[in-house]
Amino acid sequence: MNHGGDIYRNRIDLDFSVSLNPINVPDEINDAVNRGIKRAGSYPDIRQESVRKIIAGYEGIGLENVFAGNGASELILAIVRALAPKNVLLTEPGFSGYRYALNGLHNCNIETFNLKKENVFSLTSDIIDMMDESIDMIFICDPWNPTGQSLDDELLLAVLDRAEKNDTYVILDQSFYHLSSKALNGFDVNRMLKKYDRLIVLRSMTKVLALPGIRTGYVMAKDDIITRIRSELSEWNLSVISEEVIKAGVKLINESDFIGLSLDLIQKERQYLTDELGTLGLRVYESDTNFLMFESKQELYEELLKRKILVRDLSDCPGLSKGFYRIAVKDHGSNKILIKNIKEIINGH
Repeated sequence: MNHGGDIYRNRIDLDFSVSLNPINVPDEINDAVNRGIKRAGSYPDIRQESVRKIIAGYEGIGLENVFAGNGASELILAIVRALAPKNVLLTEPGFSGYRYALNGLHNCNIETFNLKKENVFSLTSDIIDMMDESIDMIFICDPWNPTGQSLDDELLLAVLDRAEKNDTYVILDQSFYHLSSKALNGFDVNRMLKKYDRLIVLRSMTKVLALPGIRTGYVMAKDDIITRIRSELSEWNLSVISEEVIKAGVKLINESDFIGLSLDLIQKERQYLTDELGTLGLRVYESDTNFLMFESKQELYEELLKRKILVRDLSDCPGLSKGFYRIAVKDHGSNKILIKNIKEIINGH
């Protein structure tokens, strides 16, 4: 599954290929960007002390258990290089960034667990049968990309228990965590890290703050794992702008109703898109976050591109085939335009 957002080689008016928070960027974040620009004459803090302190306070973990990066993608690469797994279990369809990072290793074998269409591409307990002692690392996405489904908590714990028994690293990618219902229910990272020695949790702030051009994310794990990951990052891996945005973003999430308002809008607009696409005879897969995967017998990608609308074509995603698409949940006006154009294409207009 290629990344979305290729507005540089296409003439685009509406980009549904990148999944960002549909709420406008808050003033607090714009102010943080301006603070960062004013600091551009100074190096960032090589130890990230103020950044890590605010994240650690929010997550209830130690300063030594967190480090920030230029988005989750940079951190995935650093994790893979630091731990150098020999045998990795990937689940498909899934995020292409995992395989991209693993392909940079020498002598790394990748085994695949295939999600089934008859199970609406949900992760099932069958994956545990593949988690034998030979598996060094497994990637789990929650909510899942590209379906948007949140994992069953009991299944996640079962995966973690098996991984702990077999000394398998679990990379729990929660890039869309803040834009799913799990953000309201909470995820006790401190308790999980104490229980599972090889658990590594990834969070992105790019999506929730809707600033993909300013790369922001962080990783949480045991202190010895964080030390190893840091050794694979450049010495000043965060810009001063990223520093300020992360600090302001964590404060915004922790101290305001920003997440609640975001989730209210996402849920309302996701339901609108689901209903409208269903009315057009398209199969829509249930999602718990700010994007939807759907299936169409009619080719839509090129036709929408002609209308300067970009969606994610999932035909290149292992485990999927031609006719699968992913769209962001955007503001109502944008969503209405998308539906209008899909309707015209299906009706031959």
